[in-house]
Amino acid sequence: MAKKKWGQNFLIHQKVAEIIVDAADVQNEDSILEIGPGHGMLTRSLLKRNAQVTAVEVDPELCDKLRKQFENVEGFTLLEQDVMELAPEALAKLVSAHAKVVANLPYNIVTPLLLRILPVRKTWQSLTLMIQLEVARRICATPESGKSYGPLSLVGALGFQSKIIKTIRPDSFRPAPKVDSSVIRLVPRNSGLTHEEEKLFLKWSHLLFQQRRKTLLNGIRSHFPEWYQNCEDLLSEKFALRRPESLAFTEWLNLFEDYLQNEKMNPAKALRNNNKKIIN
Repeated sequence: MAKKKWGQNFLIHQKVAEIIVDAADVQNEDSILEIGPGHGMLTRSLLKRNAQVTAVEVDPELCDKLRKQFENVEGFTLLEQDVMELAPEALAKLVSAHAKVVANLPYNIVTPLLLRILPVRKTWQSLTLMIQLEVARRICATPESGKSYGPLSLVGALGFQSKIIKTIRPDSFRPAPKVDSSVIRLVPRNSGLTHEEEKLFLKWSHLLFQQRRKTLLNGIRSHFPEWYQNCEDLLSEKFALRRPESLAFTEWLNLFEDYLQNEKMNPAKALRNNNKKIIN
C-alpha cells in the first residue's frame, strides 16, 4: 500500500515496465538513475538489459525490501534518501555524467522535480518518466492544445524536446490512481539563454500567464509598467489583442529578449526583486 505522504502508485504489470524501458532505449551498460523504485518492478526490467542502476528511494521499509530483493544482483546501487531535499547540483552528481533518468514518479513531485532538474538537465541524455497524463499534456502543450498550454509548457519547451509515448490505464498500478498516466520522454536541449536568464524567464512568463484570459498587453502594463510605457507603440503593433495563451514558445523567447533589452536590467538583480513562485 502506498503511503499517502509520498503519493506512490506501484506498477503491477511487467509489460508496462518494459514499455518504459523500451521508450528510454536502455542499452547494455547504460548508467540509469531510477527515482522511486518502489517494489522494484521497473528496476528488474532495467537490470535485465544489463544497465547499471542507481535507485533512489525515500521509504525506509521499501529500501529494506529492495536490498533483500537485489542484494546479489550486479549493477544495482540503492540510495536511501529524498531527491526533493537535494540541490540541483547534488542531484546531478548521484550518477556518472550523461546517464539516463528512468522513473515511475509519484504525481506530487513531478513539477517541482522538473524545475529542480532544469538547470542541470545537460547532466543526462534523456528522462523517460511515468507521470500523470494531464501533466504530460501540459509539459508538451502548444497554443493549439487549448487549456493545457500554460507556464509548465514553457518550462518543458525551455529545457527539453518532449514527447508523450503512451497512455497507461489506472489498473496498471496498485493502488490504482483515479486518472490515466503517461510515459513521457524528455531530451535536454539548449535554450540559448544563460542559467540566470532562464530563471528570470520562467518567473517573468509566469507573471504574464497569471491572467491568461486577459490580453498580453494588459499583463505587461500591470506587471511591467515602465517597459509598457517605453515600448507601448511597438508592443501594441506586435501583439494588439493577443492573449498569453496564443503565443508560441519562440514568440515568448523573442518577447523576453525585447524585455531584457528595453529594461536594460541585470537578470540577477531582477531575480532578487521578484520572489514569486515559478509554477503554481
